[in-house]
Amino acid sequence: MKLSTLLPKRFRTQQPAVEPVSLTKAPRTWTFTDRITGERKTFTCMLGCVNDHDELDGGETNAEDIWCYRRAGDVTLPINAGGHPEELSVLRAMMNVDPFETRLAHRMPHIDLEVMDGAWIEGLDPDGFATVISTLQGRLDELRAMHAELVAVRAAYKGQVKA
Repeated sequence: MKLSTLLPKRFRTQQPAVEPVSLTKAPRTWTFTDRITGERKTFTCMLGCVNDHDELDGGETNAEDIWCYRRAGDVTLPINAGGHPEELSVLRAMMNVDPFETRLAHRMPHIDLEVMDGAWIEGLDPDGFATVISTLQGRLDELRAMHAELVAVRAAYKGQVKA
């Protein structure tokens, strides 16, 4: 039996409800007028973009407000940050592209990772994201080892203490 099935439902992580990106479906292309410069601009969505680009309604918007994204499902944990447990978001990943961003790296698809409710690591390229994943995997390995120790220590302790 999986350990996750022993946990109350609110503590179980769910598989993210994200459709895989279709690499064969043509991305959408938009043309708009930049409100600030008056210039006509065109951009193409990144593959898998879920933004409906409502800001383009009427054909005029600020170029800096345009961004494409897709995100993984939300996972929360009961974190005690203020004296009582509160369900806070953890490890939420968003793939973004900001086609008119002044930071050139953000004009390419990248990951913004919400480590915990409002605390983000931004602008991760594939190598940076792989580094974060490896770091977290190492920590998970340590936690699994500590879990095994906890089970053994509890069993030993239970034998020492008479209730």
